[in-house]
Amino acid sequence: MQSLHRYLWGSDLSKELIGIGAILLTVLLMAITDAIIKVAMLDFSLWQLFLTRSPLVVLLLAISAVFSREKPTSVLESLLNPWVNLRSLLIIIMYFFMYISLPYLNLAVMGAAVLISPICTALMSALLLKDKVGSKGWLGVALGLVGVVMISRPGSDIFQPAIILPIFAGLCYSMTALITRSKLQQTSTIGVALSLNVILLFFSATLVLGLTFSSVPKNWVEYIPFLLRPWAPMSSRDIAMIAVMAGLTCGITVLLALAYQVGRTVVIATLEYSYLVFAGLIGFFFLDEVLGIFSILGMAILVGSGILVLTRPTAIASQPKHA
Repeated sequence: MQSLHRYLWGSDLSKELIGIGAILLTVLLMAITDAIIKVAMLDFSLWQLFLTRSPLVVLLLAISAVFSREKPTSVLESLLNPWVNLRSLLIIIMYFFMYISLPYLNLAVMGAAVLISPICTALMSALLLKDKVGSKGWLGVALGLVGVVMISRPGSDIFQPAIILPIFAGLCYSMTALITRSKLQQTSTIGVALSLNVILLFFSATLVLGLTFSSVPKNWVEYIPFLLRPWAPMSSRDIAMIAVMAGLTCGITVLLALAYQVGRTVVIATLEYSYLVFAGLIGFFFLDEVLGIFSILGMAILVGSGILVLTRPTAIASQPKHA
C-alpha cells in the first residue's frame, strides 16, 4: 500500500490531476465565499465581516502551522518580511475594489473584470522584469481589452461605471503575483496567509471602531452602507455564517498553495478562469442574476485572451519550477 501511495503521488500524471482538482475546488470555494459576502453586505459593513472572520482564520492558520512541515521560525520571519506585508496590503486593496463593486455588478461580471489580471501581469512583467510579451502575448492583451469592452459596453444603457473597480482589483492582484514571483518564492505559505489576515484584522478593527464611534453623516451611510455602516448586532446564524467563511478562506489558502505546488503553473492559472462558470451558476441559481449574451461572449473572449497570455512561450519559460 505504501509503495502504491508513493507511486500515485510521485507520478507526473497524478500530480497534474491533484493540481487540477485542487484549483477547481479552490475556485469553487472562492465563488461561494464571494456570494456569501455579497449577501451579507446587505446587513453588515464589509469591515465588520472582515473583523469577525479574520480572528477565526488566524486561529485556523496557526493550528495548521503547528501541524505543517514548515518551521516556526520561517513562519515568524515571513510576518516581519516587508515584501510579505506589502503583498498583504495590496490584497486588502484588491478586496476593497472587488467587494465594493458587488452591489452594482453580477458576481460573474465582477470576476471577469478581476481576471484581466494575467494581462496586467504580462504588461508589468514586460515593464518591470524585462520579460518579452511576444506576438502571442500582445494578441492576448488586445483580445482582453475587447472582452472587457464587450462585458461593460461603455456608452450603452447597461454600462456600469463600477466595472472599473474590479479592474483595479485585477491590477492589484497582478502586482501581488509579481511580488510573489520575484521576492517570495521561498517564503512560508502559512506565514504569508497569516500576514494577510493579521493586517486585515487590525485594519478592519480600526475602521469598525472609527465608524461606530464617529458621527458619519446619515445620508453618507445610506448611500454606501456596505462601507460606512457602523457595527450591527449579529445573530447566532450570522456567527455561523462567519465561521463558514473562515473555514472556506483557510481551505482556499491551503488548496491554492497545493495546486501551484503539484500542478503546472500554466494549467493551474488557466483553470482559475473556471471561476466565471461557478460564479455564473451560483449567481443564476441563488442570487437571481442573469447574464446577457454580450457579457457571456465578452467573458469567453477574456478567457481566450488570458490563455494566450499565460501560454505564450516567454511566460512558460519564466515560470518557477514546483516540486
